[in-house]
Amino acid sequence: MQTPFSKVEIIGYDSGWGSRDYGCEDGPGAVRTDRILHKLHHQGIEAKCRGTLSIKFLGKHEELNTKEKTLPLVVEGTKRLFNHIQHALENQYMPVVIGGDHSSAIGTWAGIVSALGVHENFGLIWLDAHLDAHTYETSHQGKWGGWWHGQPVSALLGYGLPELKNVGGPTPKLSPRHISMIGVHSFEPGEEEFVKKHGIKVYSLDEVERRGFQAVYAEALQRATDGTQGFGLTIDLDCFDPQEAPGVGVAEGKGLHPAEVLPIIRSVARHPLFRGLEIAEFNPHKDKDNKTRVLIEKIIENAFAKAQS
Repeated sequence: MQTPFSKVEIIGYDSGWGSRDYGCEDGPGAVRTDRILHKLHHQGIEAKCRGTLSIKFLGKHEELNTKEKTLPLVVEGTKRLFNHIQHALENQYMPVVIGGDHSSAIGTWAGIVSALGVHENFGLIWLDAHLDAHTYETSHQGKWGGWWHGQPVSALLGYGLPELKNVGGPTPKLSPRHISMIGVHSFEPGEEEFVKKHGIKVYSLDEVERRGFQAVYAEALQRATDGTQGFGLTIDLDCFDPQEAPGVGVAEGKGLHPAEVLPIIRSVARHPLFRGLEIAEFNPHKDKDNKTRVLIEKIIENAFAKAQS
């Protein structure tokens, strides 16, 4: 692989099948990828857009109205994403995934880990209002019955339904000792028990507000890179204050502030171990004045910005 940031491919995970609210399926198509590509080119990065994976067209909403019925579509969608991630890396492009509900994480990080051959030796910094750590057995505790976008963490660690945890092969993709979750403030007992049992580091929103985003992010980065062969960043847009990011799948009333987060993640993609970026849960139908769409552009622009001397 070339220097990690030399080539970038944007991939649209146009799926809302993992959530009861299908609006996120229109997220990737609403993003101004032309603006993002222009900014990346201006930063000296060769970039292209794969477009969306046509996952939204796999079925009809009125016919697939329970999470059990949507499971085959989530599996198909994450497998498609897995394959495109593999292809991007084989051609020395760093993947930037724009979703779509956060079931995308199963395909994104399984694809990156498998392509690089770094199973359980890869770090992940996860910004989210939720833990996304249900298994099928505890998912009934979740909002609206706990759909599939609430289960990617457990799947990537090798737990939960075989259909999800085996995307990209049966081997666990990540080790909990290299995962840190930042900004969490909405979760159910089953998820809390799971992350405690497996030793996933969780920085609650209260802790972030008390210590500052910079301090907790520095610790998460250390955890993600300590002895690993790569790391990535996944951002569920509901981690942000809904006043600043209203266009999300499940808003929670408060959250992180972009003005504090963006300067800290600036140039993260220039880190020699950085291997992928994922931005999930964009629902353009709930956006106001394009705030969330513009925030996605700013996240990518800052992540790939040249380091300040």
